[in-house]
Amino acid sequence: MAPIPLTVMWHTRFPTSVTTLPTLPKKAQRQVAARIDSLAEHPFPPDAQQIKGQQDIRRIRSTPYRIAYTVHRNVLRILVLRVGDRKDFYRHFNR
Repeated sequence: MAPIPLTVMWHTRFPTSVTTLPTLPKKAQRQVAARIDSLAEHPFPPDAQQIKGQQDIRRIRSTPYRIAYTVHRNVLRILVLRVGDRKDFYRHFNR
């Protein structure tokens, strides 16, 4: 039996996760959106890494951008916390 796909949601407590995506170049928007959508089927891809100093927050890469997310298995949900350029992505996390 195939696993049940998870629902991907944007976390509104971090408005930059929602507002950053439209400001990216169109090609990057498509690439980032595709990576986020792929999390529904594979929430723990091989390149996902836990952010140092953060419990349950993982990040994946998409071109020069990073996507921070957390997985809530008990409600079958993935929360996208932040999307940003790698140069200032990690300053939002206490490391």
